[in-house]
Amino acid sequence: MTVSKKICTAFLLIVLVAAGGRVLAQQPDSLSQARQIVASGIGSIVNDDVAHARDDAIADALRTGLEQAVGMIVESETLVDNYQLIEDNIFSKTRGYVQTYKVIREGKRDAQLYEVTIQALVKIADLKNDLDGIATLMRRKNMPRIMMIIEEQNVGEGAGTLHYFDVDMNVAETEIMDLMMAKGFSFVDPVTVKANIERDQAAAILEGDNSLAASLGRSLGAEVVLTGKAVATAQEVEVFGSRQRSQQAALTVRAIRSDTGEIIAVASAQGAFPHINDVVGGTKAIQRACGTLTGDLVNKILARWSSDVSSGTKLTLTINGITGFDMLSNFKSAVTYHVRGMESLVQRSWNGSIAVFEVTMKGSSEDLARRLSNQEIGGVLVKVTGMTQNSVTITLSE
Repeated sequence: MTVSKKICTAFLLIVLVAAGGRVLAQQPDSLSQARQIVASGIGSIVNDDVAHARDDAIADALRTGLEQAVGMIVESETLVDNYQLIEDNIFSKTRGYVQTYKVIREGKRDAQLYEVTIQALVKIADLKNDLDGIATLMRRKNMPRIMMIIEEQNVGEGAGTLHYFDVDMNVAETEIMDLMMAKGFSFVDPVTVKANIERDQAAAILEGDNSLAASLGRSLGAEVVLTGKAVATAQEVEVFGSRQRSQQAALTVRAIRSDTGEIIAVASAQGAFPHINDVVGGTKAIQRACGTLTGDLVNKILARWSSDVSSGTKLTLTINGITGFDMLSNFKSAVTYHVRGMESLVQRSWNGSIAVFEVTMKGSSEDLARRLSNQEIGGVLVKVTGMTQNSVTITLSE
């Protein structure tokens, strides 16, 4: 390559990078704007349940409105159509949620379908600082509750779970709960948690037993379990020629779905605070770490919930009463056509009369249960025998 060609190539790269930088630089201002959207949705009338069909239609309209708003942002922000990388960057950073909405038209389309048209205010921005948006999202997730088990070890304290039971709430639990409650999250009383857990159970959960944490969460009515560790240590550092005492804290928390044991978010943070008293400094360092961690954790949980209600929720479907391969195969083939909104059905296991599937569906577990209950699918009768926020249990019979 000649010198002139190298110069031209370098100049072209600079222009493209500048264009990409201009697109991404303009993104935050435009994404923070709210957009008025009119969208329609449809719900299936099952067993003459018009009220539930109306709820389904509203949820469908909200998803459609959100998709319209996000599509408008991507189209308006893509200044260079032929460079896919720039468009992908914009789309991956685009987050939208419904801030408020109202129904402007509704009614039966026919005997099986109910149609609703809404006017929604869709905001393309970060959800974690919008209390109205968080409240709307939580209502669509049926107001989930959170249970928290965090082991804390401040400077001079011994390791293990003994200190966890010494107080009603430790510093990390108190700080995280206060910050998340200010955003609208609701919690199971920590005193109730400690009254219903044994020391060996707490030790197992704090060491990473997600299934045990999920089981305890279900028993106490929590949809999400937060568990992790906070550790504060002290050391001396040299500042301008003199020795100064400083305390550092490290905090890690994971969020677990209580009905499936799935980890939906993980966050970690560090904090530091110089103080002559190690315990006081360690406490302050833990609080600083909690402030950093909570923002990240809330953002990840809300992003997961927002994805659930807009793009499709992952549900666990447990099937009992399977008599053989033919019954299971016929049911699998027919159920995706019978249940409106079911986007995928993935078999996770089959052992004897029990099979477990992962369902991706635009709707809640209650929607799935209603559309399966007392229906004949694939030549078998379906009876719903259990349900949680993210799972449904059914029994098949000939």
